[in-house]
Amino acid sequence: MKVQAPFVTKGFVTFCLIVAAAIILAASSCTVISPNERGVQVTLGQVEGGVIQPGMKFHAPFITRIRKFRLEPKTYEVSFSCGQDGAITKDMQTVGSTVAVRYVYDERRIMDIVTRYLNDAVIQSAMRDNVKASLKETVGQYSIYDLVEKQNEVTGKVAQAMLTRMADYPIDISQTTITNWDWSDDFDKQIKETANRAQEVKKAEQDLKLAEQQAQKQVKEAEAKKAAIEQEAEAALIKAQKEAEAKKVEADALAYYNAKVAQNYQVEIRLKELEIELERAKRWDGRQVPEYVPLTAAGGIVNLPSAKN
Repeated sequence: MKVQAPFVTKGFVTFCLIVAAAIILAASSCTVISPNERGVQVTLGQVEGGVIQPGMKFHAPFITRIRKFRLEPKTYEVSFSCGQDGAITKDMQTVGSTVAVRYVYDERRIMDIVTRYLNDAVIQSAMRDNVKASLKETVGQYSIYDLVEKQNEVTGKVAQAMLTRMADYPIDISQTTITNWDWSDDFDKQIKETANRAQEVKKAEQDLKLAEQQAQKQVKEAEAKKAAIEQEAEAALIKAQKEAEAKKVEADALAYYNAKVAQNYQVEIRLKELEIELERAKRWDGRQVPEYVPLTAAGGIVNLPSAKN
């Protein structure tokens, strides 16, 4: 049993065509601008109105189109080899580099992009030329050795030169960085040799510094020992002086004692003499007595018999 295909009338086809045309017409007359976009309406090559803000924009189909510009940051990177495109340093060395420029469209000058520049490619072409000019101008102020040692300074000057050169373009440059340097293989070999020599010099300086520190340490130790010896000698001298003073005081005391003893002895002798004279005086009978008085071994007076006995 055969199944016949549904019969399609001519009117149905016409209806479908009309619906399709309406959809195409509606799509051609409506443009949606995203939040990070801005638009400019161009009708038959002529700019109409101002900058279109985010939202839905209706316009004449086919003859009018909306040019959209994204306001998100972009990065434009350009590389220059160390050959003919390279920059020449102060010491006549040719170097290449890679420069990255981060920028965004200036929302206030979007109309300039449409009226003064055909598209973004024109701006990027100008950016490439200005990067090359800024780089050559800055690199010419430094030797090839300074480029690495003063990389931040060089990058800052290139960035400032880019801001000046691109001031008339409808973009805002937020950052310019030099991500790489390129030079010849011969100079790369020379750099390595220089680095090795620098390492040797640095090692020699470190060894010299270590020797100086060791010598200073020995000098300090010798000075400390000298100071200790001097302190010990001074202490011994003070001790000897104190001992000498003590002995002098002791000798003086002994001499004083001996003098007192001698003085007392003389006094005792004199007292004895006075006692003898007193005794003679007591026994004197008017006659002349001997000029001497016999004494016993104990020191007593010997009784002499009188003459009349």
